[in-house]
Amino acid sequence: MEKINEFFNKLFNLIPGYIFGLIAFSIGFIGSTLALILSPEYKMWKYSISILGHATGGMYLRIGVIISGLVAIPFFIYLGRAVKEDNVNEVLRKITVGIGIFSSVNVSLSEIFTGVNNFIIMLHGIFALCSWIGYVAIFILFSVIMLKNSKFSKYNVYLGYVAAGILIFYLILFFVTNFCNLYVEICYEFGRGVYIIMPTLEWMVYFSVLFWILFNSGHLLYKKI
Repeated sequence: MEKINEFFNKLFNLIPGYIFGLIAFSIGFIGSTLALILSPEYKMWKYSISILGHATGGMYLRIGVIISGLVAIPFFIYLGRAVKEDNVNEVLRKITVGIGIFSSVNVSLSEIFTGVNNFIIMLHGIFALCSWIGYVAIFILFSVIMLKNSKFSKYNVYLGYVAAGILIFYLILFFVTNFCNLYVEICYEFGRGVYIIMPTLEWMVYFSVLFWILFNSGHLLYKKI
């Protein structure tokens, strides 16, 4: 553990941690934008993001998400160090950083394992779900910690709660639609009706994550934290 901390100490002395956040945002944003531009057959309001990953320009989305997820790992470690203060619960802070690393790894894995056969598709779904749940925890926990830290503003806190709210709403509908697909005789038509807004909501989740990283990276840069 000491060697790992020493490694990141040296890394952050060379490259401030917020740079990794800015890179993660840029790669994720550019990758998805290129994929959308190069996939005229894809409709954001009609199909899930997973479908875009296998469209004409889907390679750019997949590569962007994989790299963005990996680059976000040192950003979360740096952000975890930045929120450290005497009045911040140390155990909670470490757990939050751990969840950030866990979520970032699952984000990358969700695009490494995608769309070959039913088993791979199942893995893709598990990794994506783990990343969504992880990000809900990240948004809420970092907001709680930032609330007690004078280096962070109320906007950092509010943004985290809003992003968490969007993700929670998406997850509720996600479980509703999957339940209705599984129990067709109970609520299949209702599930299909709910699914109409799911692709648009999933894109809101995607950009909520990216802009949360961008905003907090920008804050660390502006405040020179």
